[in-house]
Amino acid sequence: MRVMLDTNVFDRLDADGEAASELENRRDLRLFVSEVQLAELAAVPDETRRGRYLDLASRLCVTVSAAATAGEAQRPPAADKHGSDRLIAAAAAARCDLLVTDDAGLLAYARDAGLGATDWAAFVARVVFGR
Repeated sequence: MRVMLDTNVFDRLDADGEAASELENRRDLRLFVSEVQLAELAAVPDETRRGRYLDLASRLCVTVSAAATAGEAQRPPAADKHGSDRLIAAAAAARCDLLVTDDAGLLAYARDAGLGATDWAAFVARVVFGR
């Protein structure tokens, strides 16, 4: 399964060492982020958290370009959050089976666009640990 992790998920992932360890060892899951998420992670004001989040992204995820996807993602990222969300959703739709986000607006947008999407808690319970 190919899974796009939204920026806000890295906070949850950082706080859940068991899930991070499980994801690092799973061969049936391939995790992705785009340059949009990496830029958002690089902008985290707390230097310690920023370093941990970027480390998780580099260890666990393959980086893909949101700009290379079709449609809306062909345009440069918008300065507003919704523009970034559209780019993330487009990158996930082009490359992934599932988008994991705790952003209710992005979750609704992705589902309305026909993309498989879930929040972190459901992803961990159903996919990571299969409960």
